[in-house]
Amino acid sequence: MPLTFLSSPSAAEWDARIAATPNGGNVYQSHALGQVKRMARWTPRYAVSAGRVGGGADGAEGAEGAEGVAMTIHSKRAPGFGTVWYLPKGPCVDDVEALRPLVDQLREAAREEGVLFVRIEPEIRETPEALAALETMGLVRTDPVQPHSSTVIFALPGSEEELLAAYPSKTRNMVRRALRDGVVVERAPDSEETYEQMWTIWQAVVRDQGLGVRGRDYFVESWRTMVRGGVAQPVVARVDGEMVAWALVTVIGEVAAYKEGASLRERPVPGASQLLQYEGMRWAIERGARTYDLVGTPHSTRLDDKDDLRHGLGIFKRGFSKEVTDWVGAWDIVLRPRRYAVWRRIGQRVVTRVQRREPGDAFF
Repeated sequence: MPLTFLSSPSAAEWDARIAATPNGGNVYQSHALGQVKRMARWTPRYAVSAGRVGGGADGAEGAEGAEGVAMTIHSKRAPGFGTVWYLPKGPCVDDVEALRPLVDQLREAAREEGVLFVRIEPEIRETPEALAALETMGLVRTDPVQPHSSTVIFALPGSEEELLAAYPSKTRNMVRRALRDGVVVERAPDSEETYEQMWTIWQAVVRDQGLGVRGRDYFVESWRTMVRGGVAQPVVARVDGEMVAWALVTVIGEVAAYKEGASLRERPVPGASQLLQYEGMRWAIERGARTYDLVGTPHSTRLDDKDDLRHGLGIFKRGFSKEVTDWVGAWDIVLRPRRYAVWRRIGQRVVTRVQRREPGDAFF
Protein backbone atom coordinates (compact mmCIF):
# COMPACT_ATOMS: atom_id res chain seq x y z
CA MET A 1 0.00 0.00 0.00
CA PRO A 2 1.30 3.49 -0.79
CA LEU A 3 2.30 6.26 1.55
CA THR A 4 -0.14 9.12 2.04
CA PHE A 5 1.43 12.57 1.61
CA LEU A 6 -0.14 15.43 3.55
CA SER A 7 -0.22 18.98 2.22
CA SER A 8 1.23 21.58 4.61
CA PRO A 9 0.19 20.20 8.01
CA SER A 10 0.49 22.68 10.87
CA ALA A 11 3.47 22.39 13.18
CA ALA A 12 1.25 21.34 16.09
CA GLU A 13 -0.56 18.70 14.05
CA TRP A 14 2.63 17.24 12.59
CA ASP A 15 4.59 17.18 15.84
CA ALA A 16 1.66 15.42 17.53
CA ARG A 17 1.78 12.77 14.82
CA ILE A 18 5.55 12.35 15.26
CA ALA A 19 5.16 12.08 19.04
CA ALA A 20 2.60 9.30 18.49
CA THR A 21 5.02 7.10 16.52
CA PRO A 22 6.04 3.74 18.04
CA ASN A 23 9.31 4.98 19.59
CA GLY A 24 7.88 8.28 20.81
CA GLY A 25 9.30 10.42 18.03
CA ASN A 26 12.47 12.40 17.46
CA VAL A 27 13.05 16.13 17.10
CA TYR A 28 14.86 15.49 13.81
CA GLN A 29 11.50 14.41 12.41
CA SER A 30 9.71 17.51 13.70
CA HIS A 31 8.07 20.22 11.64
CA ALA A 32 10.66 22.77 12.80
CA LEU A 33 13.59 20.67 11.60
CA GLY A 34 11.86 20.40 8.25
CA GLN A 35 11.98 24.18 8.01
CA VAL A 36 15.63 24.23 9.13
CA LYS A 37 16.62 21.79 6.38
CA ARG A 38 15.10 24.10 3.77
CA MET A 39 18.19 26.28 4.30
CA ALA A 40 20.26 23.39 2.95
CA ARG A 41 17.97 23.04 -0.12
CA TRP A 42 15.91 20.16 1.25
CA THR A 43 12.13 20.20 0.82
CA PRO A 44 10.20 18.55 3.66
CA ARG A 45 7.40 16.21 2.68
CA TYR A 46 4.99 14.86 5.23
CA ALA A 47 4.01 11.22 4.78
CA VAL A 48 1.98 8.71 6.76
CA SER A 49 2.34 4.98 6.24
CA ALA A 50 -0.58 2.77 5.37
CA GLY A 51 -1.99 0.38 7.98
CA ARG A 52 -0.94 -0.33 11.53
CA VAL A 53 2.69 -0.69 12.54
CA GLY A 54 3.83 -2.15 15.83
CA GLY A 55 1.98 -4.08 18.47
CA GLY A 56 1.44 -4.56 22.15
CA ALA A 57 4.18 -4.96 24.69
CA ASP A 58 4.21 -8.72 24.19
CA GLY A 59 4.36 -8.35 20.41
CA ALA A 60 1.27 -10.54 20.03
CA GLU A 61 -0.28 -10.59 16.61
CA GLY A 62 -3.40 -8.48 16.46
CA ALA A 63 -2.36 -6.31 19.38
CA GLU A 64 -3.14 -2.67 19.00
CA GLY A 65 -0.42 -0.75 17.17
CA ALA A 66 0.09 2.72 15.80
CA GLU A 67 -2.39 3.87 13.17
CA GLY A 68 0.22 4.45 10.49
CA VAL A 69 3.57 6.08 11.12
CA ALA A 70 4.28 9.73 10.38
CA MET A 71 7.54 10.38 8.53
CA THR A 72 9.20 13.62 7.51
CA ILE A 73 10.88 12.86 4.19
CA HIS A 74 13.38 15.46 3.05
CA SER A 75 13.73 15.65 -0.72
CA LYS A 76 16.62 17.18 -2.65
CA ARG A 77 17.80 17.29 -6.24
CA ALA A 78 21.30 16.04 -6.99
CA PRO A 79 22.10 17.42 -10.47
CA GLY A 80 23.06 14.65 -12.84
CA PHE A 81 21.82 11.93 -10.51
CA GLY A 82 18.19 12.67 -9.70
CA THR A 83 16.36 13.09 -6.42
CA VAL A 84 17.47 11.88 -3.01
CA TRP A 85 15.14 11.29 -0.08
CA TYR A 86 16.39 11.46 3.49
CA LEU A 87 14.63 10.66 6.78
CA PRO A 88 16.82 12.08 9.58
CA LYS A 89 16.55 9.76 12.61
CA GLY A 90 13.55 8.11 11.05
CA PRO A 91 11.29 6.30 10.55
CA CYS A 92 10.43 6.46 14.26
CA VAL A 93 10.05 2.76 15.01
CA ASP A 94 12.03 0.70 17.50
CA ASP A 95 12.32 -2.76 15.95
CA VAL A 96 13.08 -4.22 12.54
CA GLU A 97 9.72 -5.93 12.11
CA ALA A 98 7.95 -2.59 12.48
CA LEU A 99 10.41 -1.09 10.00
CA ARG A 100 9.93 -3.77 7.33
CA PRO A 101 6.53 -2.61 5.94
CA LEU A 102 7.72 1.01 6.00
CA VAL A 103 10.74 0.13 3.88
CA ASP A 104 8.42 -1.52 1.37
CA GLN A 105 6.19 1.55 1.24
CA LEU A 106 9.12 3.95 0.97
CA ARG A 107 10.59 1.85 -1.84
CA GLU A 108 7.29 1.84 -3.72
CA ALA A 109 6.72 5.59 -3.37
CA ALA A 110 10.33 6.42 -4.26
CA ARG A 111 10.26 4.20 -7.34
CA GLU A 112 7.11 5.94 -8.58
CA GLU A 113 8.89 9.32 -8.31
CA GLY A 114 12.16 8.21 -9.86
CA VAL A 115 14.21 8.66 -6.67
CA LEU A 116 17.87 7.59 -6.71
CA PHE A 117 17.91 6.31 -3.11
CA VAL A 118 16.25 6.86 0.27
CA ARG A 119 18.45 7.25 3.35
CA ILE A 120 16.96 6.21 6.67
CA GLU A 121 18.36 6.39 10.24
CA PRO A 122 15.94 4.46 12.46
CA GLU A 123 16.72 4.38 16.16
CA ILE A 124 16.67 0.62 16.45
CA ARG A 125 19.11 -0.99 18.86
CA GLU A 126 22.14 -2.50 17.16
CA THR A 127 22.29 -6.28 17.50
CA PRO A 128 23.68 -8.90 15.09
CA GLU A 129 20.10 -10.00 14.43
CA ALA A 130 18.92 -6.47 13.64
CA LEU A 131 21.81 -5.81 11.26
CA ALA A 132 21.21 -9.11 9.48
CA ALA A 133 17.50 -8.32 9.15
CA LEU A 134 18.24 -4.93 7.56
CA GLU A 135 20.49 -6.61 5.02
CA THR A 136 17.77 -9.12 4.14
CA MET A 137 15.52 -6.14 3.34
CA GLY A 138 18.00 -5.19 0.63
CA LEU A 139 19.29 -2.11 2.46
CA VAL A 140 22.84 -0.84 2.04
CA ARG A 141 24.69 0.30 5.16
CA THR A 142 26.29 3.74 4.90
CA ASP A 143 27.84 6.49 7.03
CA PRO A 144 25.41 8.16 9.45
CA VAL A 145 24.49 11.76 8.69
CA GLN A 146 23.52 12.66 12.25
CA PRO A 147 26.42 12.39 14.69
CA HIS A 148 24.88 10.17 17.30
CA SER A 149 24.59 6.55 16.30
CA SER A 150 25.66 5.82 19.87
CA THR A 151 24.35 7.72 22.86
CA VAL A 152 23.43 7.78 26.54
CA ILE A 153 19.74 7.89 27.38
CA PHE A 154 18.82 9.06 30.86
CA ALA A 155 15.47 8.02 32.33
CA LEU A 156 13.87 11.16 33.75
CA PRO A 157 12.09 10.90 37.10
CA GLY A 158 8.50 12.00 37.45
CA SER A 159 9.30 15.31 39.14
CA GLU A 160 12.01 17.96 39.33
CA GLU A 161 12.44 17.28 43.03
CA GLU A 162 13.64 13.74 42.30
CA LEU A 163 16.06 14.71 39.53
CA LEU A 164 19.23 15.55 41.43
CA ALA A 165 18.88 12.43 43.60
CA ALA A 166 18.66 10.33 40.43
CA TYR A 167 22.19 11.32 39.37
CA PRO A 168 25.30 9.33 40.26
CA SER A 169 27.04 10.91 43.26
CA LYS A 170 29.96 12.41 41.31
CA THR A 171 27.65 14.22 38.86
CA ARG A 172 25.39 15.36 41.69
CA ASN A 173 28.42 16.81 43.48
CA MET A 174 29.54 18.66 40.32
CA VAL A 175 26.12 20.31 40.02
CA ARG A 176 26.31 21.41 43.64
CA ARG A 177 29.87 22.67 43.19
CA ALA A 178 28.87 24.87 40.26
CA LEU A 179 26.02 26.37 42.26
CA ARG A 180 28.28 26.91 45.26
CA ASP A 181 30.90 28.62 43.07
CA GLY A 182 28.39 31.11 41.76
CA VAL A 183 27.51 29.68 38.34
CA VAL A 184 24.09 30.99 37.31
CA VAL A 185 21.95 29.03 34.87
CA GLU A 186 18.97 30.46 33.05
CA ARG A 187 16.57 29.62 30.26
CA ALA A 188 17.67 32.22 27.79
CA PRO A 189 15.13 34.32 25.87
CA ASP A 190 14.49 34.09 22.13
CA SER A 191 16.60 37.13 21.25
CA GLU A 192 19.35 38.16 18.87
CA GLU A 193 21.64 38.76 21.85
CA THR A 194 21.17 35.17 23.02
CA TYR A 195 21.92 33.67 19.61
CA GLU A 196 24.91 35.95 19.00
CA GLN A 197 26.48 34.93 22.30
CA MET A 198 25.78 31.26 21.54
CA TRP A 199 27.39 31.62 18.13
CA THR A 200 30.48 33.33 19.55
CA ILE A 201 31.19 30.35 21.79
CA TRP A 202 30.13 27.81 19.14
CA GLN A 203 32.45 29.13 16.43
CA ALA A 204 35.41 29.03 18.81
CA VAL A 205 34.78 25.33 19.42
CA VAL A 206 34.38 24.70 15.69
CA ARG A 207 37.65 26.49 14.98
CA ASP A 208 39.60 24.77 17.75
CA GLN A 209 38.44 21.30 16.72
CA GLY A 210 38.84 21.90 12.99
CA LEU A 211 35.24 20.96 12.26
CA GLY A 212 33.84 21.61 8.80
CA VAL A 213 30.34 22.85 9.53
CA ARG A 214 27.96 25.39 8.06
CA GLY A 215 28.25 29.06 8.89
CA ARG A 216 26.64 31.52 11.26
CA ASP A 217 23.44 32.23 9.34
CA TYR A 218 22.55 28.55 9.16
CA PHE A 219 23.12 27.83 12.84
CA VAL A 220 21.54 30.98 14.22
CA GLU A 221 18.47 30.56 12.04
CA SER A 222 18.22 26.87 12.97
CA TRP A 223 18.27 27.69 16.70
CA ARG A 224 15.71 30.46 16.23
CA THR A 225 13.43 28.24 14.14
CA MET A 226 13.43 25.41 16.68
CA VAL A 227 12.81 27.75 19.62
CA ARG A 228 9.99 29.58 17.86
CA GLY A 229 8.62 26.24 16.69
CA GLY A 230 8.13 25.30 20.33
CA VAL A 231 10.47 22.29 20.38
CA ALA A 232 13.66 23.81 21.82
CA GLN A 233 14.97 25.93 24.69
CA PRO A 234 18.46 27.46 25.01
CA VAL A 235 19.89 27.05 28.50
CA VAL A 236 22.95 29.14 29.38
CA ALA A 237 25.48 29.25 32.22
CA ARG A 238 26.95 32.57 33.32
CA VAL A 239 29.76 33.56 35.63
CA ASP A 240 29.85 37.21 36.70
CA GLY A 241 27.31 37.91 33.96
CA GLU A 242 29.39 36.36 31.15
CA MET A 243 28.05 33.39 29.20
CA VAL A 244 30.55 30.55 29.67
CA ALA A 245 28.48 27.65 28.27
CA TRP A 246 25.16 26.88 26.64
CA ALA A 247 23.00 23.95 25.63
CA LEU A 248 20.07 23.70 23.25
CA VAL A 249 17.56 21.23 24.69
CA THR A 250 14.67 19.85 22.63
CA VAL A 251 11.44 18.06 23.49
CA ILE A 252 8.90 16.35 21.30
CA GLY A 253 6.26 14.29 23.04
CA GLU A 254 7.90 12.42 25.92
CA VAL A 255 11.37 12.44 24.32
CA ALA A 256 13.92 15.13 25.21
CA ALA A 257 17.39 15.55 23.75
CA TYR A 258 20.49 17.68 24.19
CA LYS A 259 20.82 18.73 20.57
CA GLU A 260 24.03 20.74 20.77
CA GLY A 261 26.03 23.08 22.94
CA ALA A 262 29.43 24.59 23.64
CA SER A 263 31.56 26.12 26.39
CA LEU A 264 34.45 28.56 26.59
CA ARG A 265 37.68 26.63 26.16
CA GLU A 266 39.84 29.33 27.72
CA ARG A 267 37.67 29.55 30.82
CA PRO A 268 36.62 26.09 32.00
CA VAL A 269 34.23 26.22 34.94
CA PRO A 270 34.00 22.98 36.97
CA GLY A 271 30.45 21.70 37.11
CA ALA A 272 28.98 24.24 34.68
CA SER A 273 28.24 21.63 32.00
CA GLN A 274 26.58 19.29 34.51
CA LEU A 275 24.53 22.20 35.84
CA LEU A 276 23.42 23.07 32.30
CA GLN A 277 22.18 19.53 31.73
CA TYR A 278 20.41 19.60 35.09
CA GLU A 279 18.51 22.75 34.13
CA GLY A 280 17.79 21.35 30.66
CA MET A 281 16.37 18.19 32.22
CA ARG A 282 14.24 20.28 34.60
CA TRP A 283 12.74 22.08 31.59
CA ALA A 284 12.18 18.75 29.83
CA ILE A 285 10.36 17.30 32.84
CA GLU A 286 8.10 20.36 32.91
CA ARG A 287 7.27 19.66 29.25
CA GLY A 288 6.28 16.08 30.06
CA ALA A 289 9.42 14.29 28.84
CA ARG A 290 10.21 10.85 30.24
CA THR A 291 13.61 10.27 28.64
CA TYR A 292 16.57 12.55 27.92
CA ASP A 293 18.99 11.72 25.10
CA LEU A 294 22.45 13.10 25.80
CA VAL A 295 23.22 12.66 22.07
CA GLY A 296 26.59 11.38 20.98
CA THR A 297 29.21 9.07 22.49
CA PRO A 298 31.74 6.64 21.06
CA HIS A 299 30.39 3.22 20.14
CA SER A 300 30.10 0.97 23.18
CA THR A 301 33.10 -1.04 21.92
CA ARG A 302 35.31 2.10 21.77
CA LEU A 303 34.65 3.81 25.07
CA ASP A 304 38.29 3.48 26.15
CA ASP A 305 39.73 4.59 22.81
CA LYS A 306 41.31 7.98 23.47
CA ASP A 307 41.72 8.54 19.71
CA ASP A 308 37.96 8.58 19.23
CA LEU A 309 36.82 12.17 18.65
CA ARG A 310 33.98 11.68 21.14
CA HIS A 311 36.08 10.14 23.89
CA GLY A 312 35.83 13.16 26.20
CA LEU A 313 32.13 13.63 25.44
CA GLY A 314 31.57 9.98 26.28
CA ILE A 315 33.18 10.37 29.68
CA PHE A 316 31.03 13.41 30.46
CA LYS A 317 27.75 11.89 29.28
CA ARG A 318 28.35 8.56 30.97
CA GLY A 319 28.53 10.57 34.18
CA PHE A 320 24.73 10.56 34.02
CA SER A 321 24.33 6.88 33.11
CA LYS A 322 26.95 4.24 32.34
CA GLU A 323 24.87 2.46 29.72
CA VAL A 324 25.61 3.33 26.09
CA THR A 325 22.95 2.63 23.48
CA ASP A 326 24.16 1.81 19.97
CA TRP A 327 21.69 2.36 17.12
CA VAL A 328 21.85 0.53 13.80
CA GLY A 329 22.94 3.73 12.04
CA ALA A 330 22.18 4.84 8.48
CA TRP A 331 20.98 2.63 5.62
CA ASP A 332 20.05 3.32 2.00
CA ILE A 333 17.08 1.99 0.06
CA VAL A 334 18.60 1.89 -3.42
CA LEU A 335 16.34 2.35 -6.44
CA ARG A 336 18.95 2.81 -9.20
CA PRO A 337 21.91 0.57 -8.36
CA ARG A 338 24.30 1.59 -11.16
CA ARG A 339 23.81 5.30 -10.71
CA TYR A 340 23.97 4.84 -6.94
CA ALA A 341 27.38 3.16 -7.28
CA VAL A 342 28.68 6.20 -9.15
CA TRP A 343 27.14 8.47 -6.53
CA ARG A 344 29.01 6.70 -3.74
CA ARG A 345 32.28 6.70 -5.64
CA ILE A 346 32.38 10.32 -6.85
CA GLY A 347 28.88 11.75 -7.21
CA GLN A 348 28.27 13.11 -3.73
CA ARG A 349 31.63 14.91 -3.66
CA VAL A 350 31.01 16.49 -7.07
CA VAL A 351 27.45 17.59 -6.31
CA THR A 352 28.49 19.01 -2.94
CA ARG A 353 31.22 21.04 -4.62
CA VAL A 354 28.77 22.37 -7.23
CA GLN A 355 26.11 23.30 -4.67
CA ARG A 356 28.41 24.66 -1.97
CA ARG A 357 27.57 28.20 -0.89
CA GLU A 358 30.10 28.52 1.93
CA PRO A 359 32.89 26.53 3.61
CA GLY A 360 31.45 23.61 5.53
CA ASP A 361 28.40 23.28 3.32
CA ALA A 362 27.52 19.64 2.68
CA PHE A 363 24.96 17.72 0.64
CA PHE A 364 23.25 16.22 3.69
